[in-house]
Amino acid sequence: MITDDITNIREYKIIPEEAINFIENLTITAREGKHTINDKIYANIESYTRKSLMEANLESHRKYIDIQLLLSGTERIDYCNTDGLTALQPYDYVKDISFYKRPTAEIGSVILNGRNFAVFFPQDAHAPQITTLELQNNVKKVVVKIAVDFS
Repeated sequence: MITDDITNIREYKIIPEEAINFIENLTITAREGKHTINDKIYANIESYTRKSLMEANLESHRKYIDIQLLLSGTERIDYCNTDGLTALQPYDYVKDISFYKRPTAEIGSVILNGRNFAVFFPQDAHAPQITTLELQNNVKKVVVKIAVDFS
């Protein structure tokens, strides 16, 4: 898992140039929905109401790396390694997603605020869309999906 200020995104050579260019050209008015960047990279832009901690499930993906950033609002994302987690349901190959029970051990968290980003790899379980103390409850988010076999 990586988290950093958005101004440092070019420092991460694992992020393809096409993905960085897409991210750098985003504005608050970006059209919601799926945006195909190339045959191995796409982005989903959506607006939603954040969830309580109890509603946010840990998830992971096998085929894609996630780059997550906000265009408006703030949200908390909890994360931990998938090792030792108990699955809530079997891996869905079509949707490329596994869901897990929240571990009893402490896990990490990051607050996305529009000035930073987070990268989640297949071994990184993450529970996105968690509400923060901010009163405004809606966010607009971008998730760039990069195929694990990009190279």
